[in-house]
Amino acid sequence: MTKTLAVGIIAAVLTSNAFAIRLNDQVQLMSEEGRRGFIALLLKKSGSACTSVRRTFYQGSIDAKSSVWNAGCDARNNYAVVFQDDGSNTTRVLKCSELKSMGAPAECFNKF
Repeated sequence: MTKTLAVGIIAAVLTSNAFAIRLNDQVQLMSEEGRRGFIALLLKKSGSACTSVRRTFYQGSIDAKSSVWNAGCDARNNYAVVFQDDGSNTTRVLKCSELKSMGAPAECFNKF
């Protein structure tokens, strides 16, 4: 099930003057540990079954405004997090099995 998150939770994590930079760019600038924590927060807020993000992977962009990060949790629960550069920084959390429905050209953990 696709869940769209209000990015109000992101405001608690990122400073207001950082919003001049696209959310995807901010995530790329984080350390791997920081990214795992940030994405874990998004997954938790979405109600996912992920208890701990073990790795992240920048998969690529679906279009000019949608960047996809993958979160590896465990053998059964891996997720795609789509950051949209839409002025509201809309964020979607999907199970990897649902990623193709967003128009992604590849499965999770495969670069596109």
